[in-house]
Amino acid sequence: EHIIPESLGNLSGRHVLPKGIVCDPCNNYFSHSVEAPILSHTSFQNIRGKFQIPTKRRKIPFVKGYANGTDVEVGMRLDKKSGRLEVFSTKDSQKSEFERLRRLDALFIRKNVYVFPMDVRPPQKEMSRFLAKMALEAIFARFDLGSGTESALEMISTDHYDNIRKWARYGNNFDDWPYHYRAYFPEDTLMEHPETGKWVQFGFGYDLLLTDHPETFFIFSYHGHEFAINLGGPSIKGYEKWLAENNYVSALVEKKGSYV
Repeated sequence: EHIIPESLGNLSGRHVLPKGIVCDPCNNYFSHSVEAPILSHTSFQNIRGKFQIPTKRRKIPFVKGYANGTDVEVGMRLDKKSGRLEVFSTKDSQKSEFERLRRLDALFIRKNVYVFPMDVRPPQKEMSRFLAKMALEAIFARFDLGSGTESALEMISTDHYDNIRKWARYGNNFDDWPYHYRAYFPEDTLMEHPETGKWVQFGFGYDLLLTDHPETFFIFSYHGHEFAINLGGPSIKGYEKWLAENNYVSALVEKKGSYV
C-alpha cells in the first residue's frame, strides 16, 4: 500500500515513477478504483474528447451527453472517414429509443438537440483520492530526483504521509478530505512552448507548494481547471490563506514567473 502508481503519467503520456516500482495488483487496483471513476466522468472525459486527447491506449474519448428532454444517453465523436461529427447511443438498452428520436428529428417532429455538459464537477470523494494519489507520486518524484529511489521510498513511507496514503488507498480514515477547486483560465488557453517557442495547448501541469505555516499542497491544473490538496491533513484553510495573501495568483502560473 506504500507504492503509488503513475496517475500523472496516465494524463501526460509519460511515466513519473521508475519502471518496476509499481506492482501489477496495485496498479490494477488504483486504475479501476481511483482513476477510472474520475477519467471516465463527464468532467474529464468531455474535456479530453473536446481537445482530442488520447488515452494510454491511444484512443480518443467521445464526448458524453444526452438527448434534450429525455434520459437517453448519447456520445459524440469525429468520424475519421467522413470528417463529420457522429452522435450515437452509449447504452444498448436505449438504442431503440435513440433511433426513434432520430426518426422524429428527420421528420421535423422533434428538434434535433443534444446536450453535452462541459462543467467540471467530479464526484468529491473520488476526486480527492485521485488528487491524493497524484500528490504522493509528486512527492516521490521530487525526492527520487534529488536523493535517489531508495531515499524516496523511505521518505514516502514515513508516518508523516500515513493519513494521505491511507486516504488514497482506502478512503475510509476520514469522513472527507477536502480540496480546493477553481477555473483559473479558459480551457483553450495556449502557452508558449519553452523549447520550440510555438503556441500549444496548456493542457496538464502540477507542482508542490510549501507555505509559511508550513504545509505542503499539491497543485494540479488540467486545461485551466486548478485543484489543490493538502498532503498533511484534511484541511484546505492554509491554501485559502495563501491565496488571499498572494492576491489569488496561481502557484503554477504567476509564481513561476509566467502570466495569463
